[in-house]
Amino acid sequence: MTPSQHLIELGHFAVMLALPAALLQALAPLLARALRRPELATIAVRGAWLQLALALIGWVALTQAFVSDNFSVWYVAQNSNSALPLIYKITAVWGGHEGSLYLWYVILATWSAALAWAGRRAIADRLPVALAVQGALCVGFLGLILFLSNPFARLLPVPGDGRDLNPLLQDPGMAIHPPMLYMGYVGFSIPFALVLTALLTRWPAEDWLPVVRRWALAAFGFLTTGIVLGGAWAYYELGWGGYWAWDPVENASFMPWLTGAALVHSLMVQDSRRMLASWNLFLAILTFSLSLLGTFLVRSGVLSSVHAFAVDPGRGAYILAFLAIVVGGAFGVFLWRGGQVQTSPKPTAWLSRESLLLANNVLFTVAGACVFLGTLYPLFLDVTAEQKITVAAPYFNSVVVPQLLVLVLLMGLTPSLPWRRAEPSALWARIKWQALCGAAAGVLTLALARPVSVLAALSVGFAVFAIATVVEDLLRGGRSLARAEQRALPGALLANAWRARRHYGALLAHVGVAIATIGLAAAGLFREHVMVSLLPGDALQVGKHRVELTAFAPARGPNYDAERATFRLDGGIELHSERRTYHASRMPTTESGIHSTPLRDVYVVLGETRDGRHTVSAYVNPLVQWIWAGSALIALGVALCLGERRPAARTA
Repeated sequence: MTPSQHLIELGHFAVMLALPAALLQALAPLLARALRRPELATIAVRGAWLQLALALIGWVALTQAFVSDNFSVWYVAQNSNSALPLIYKITAVWGGHEGSLYLWYVILATWSAALAWAGRRAIADRLPVALAVQGALCVGFLGLILFLSNPFARLLPVPGDGRDLNPLLQDPGMAIHPPMLYMGYVGFSIPFALVLTALLTRWPAEDWLPVVRRWALAAFGFLTTGIVLGGAWAYYELGWGGYWAWDPVENASFMPWLTGAALVHSLMVQDSRRMLASWNLFLAILTFSLSLLGTFLVRSGVLSSVHAFAVDPGRGAYILAFLAIVVGGAFGVFLWRGGQVQTSPKPTAWLSRESLLLANNVLFTVAGACVFLGTLYPLFLDVTAEQKITVAAPYFNSVVVPQLLVLVLLMGLTPSLPWRRAEPSALWARIKWQALCGAAAGVLTLALARPVSVLAALSVGFAVFAIATVVEDLLRGGRSLARAEQRALPGALLANAWRARRHYGALLAHVGVAIATIGLAAAGLFREHVMVSLLPGDALQVGKHRVELTAFAPARGPNYDAERATFRLDGGIELHSERRTYHASRMPTTESGIHSTPLRDVYVVLGETRDGRHTVSAYVNPLVQWIWAGSALIALGVALCLGERRPAARTA
């Protein structure tokens, strides 16, 4: 056996050892209680560290098998090729079903070890129970990996070369998008474990709240980043000029994002007003349940065909049983103990910060339910009535988008309200100029943008209003500090923002949402598109831009052949687009030529060639870069919120 083959056997053995280790981690608190030896509960903490070590050994072994072209491993032979560039050999580790499930397990072990480290002092008495929940999840995933989706399975006879990684996944974005997405998915297992611990051990709400809030916010930040990176990959790689199509795979990640957003906002209400404790327990369980559901829907193949389980009935039955046990068990515990959580006070007035945050939660949850219905109802109908229907973008745009738009309005209005009660006259005095800015922006959009779009006007107006409220909040805090400490306003602004960085981190995330909203409205409603057949020397007109096809020639990459078209944009800027055919799979892909400015993208895609003429699609996408810039601000805002351990400054 070669060193690579020895290492893959070691990795396989490490993962097999991880199963009894996870089982012991899950059972440690029960053993401690049954044997009346409390010290045995700490086995769960040691088990979390052992899980991480064994998972990483397996990960290193599997990665080395890809890098060394060890095609005696079935999974490597299915998803790699000797001509595959090194970076894609590494990303191919999670490029298929078996590897993506193993990535989930590795990240689950990583989050568990992080909880073991962070909770060793803060929640030492509750930590073993939380880690036992994590251990039970590890048992479920390891059972699926080892017995039904094993990435370490061997192949005889050994093929001379592999089948290759899916060409669509041979993109640098795949190096970061799936890990980030899974960090978000799996990250919500920590709030899930903590709230189950709270229910099982009668943990007081004021004690578990700050712990759950930080972990939920971290998971939400990762999930947001992963979703945005997926949209960017679709935009740059798939060649259709868009970034979000309400595809079931996209919706599978959007559902836990919506309920996760509700959770992080609802925890704010609990922190400030001691309200909604039971609701937050429910949301934490629901969000992780949707994370599990989304991952298994995608990885089981049920989204592409509801009859995919028939191909592997064992895998399908296992997935359904695991989902039923985790989700049913968690909600069963909630029904059993949730009513014993201390009763929360009710909002004292309809016009207050907590009332609007409650409305925020209702909208996020209803939007999530609408996405759930639109994604799963066609599958349900296919299974029960053998009728095939398609729920596409028009449904989601007409049902979900208006709810999200109202959320943008609430995002601007809520921080301007005090807790408990606000007087309408005082509120108007406080938001008057911000509302005028938003109204002016909406009217200008309605007057200048063509075609006329009320939706675009509302989107821009609400977003500008939200940004203006953040500016006013920052100026008010800076002026107050400048008067109190007798310092210049610019320095006071920075000092105040840093001292209350959790508060201003949240507002910065709101600015990011507002900027992204403007970008989404512009790119979605005012995109221009033409598709024509060209000969070299011909040109097309898309919007105000002239795109000339100047050259067409063959090209060659490390593992593909290509037809490469060169375009000249507006007489000066060169763009290149390719149609690639990969040697091993013979699968064609397109590479788009994109020229970006802060105001628009010109997006050119080379299509098929017939009778010497080349089909070319060209798009002008306004303000697409605002989507990515706004998303970066959201990520920065979440990071700032996590960077402050003190309670956030509470303003009246």
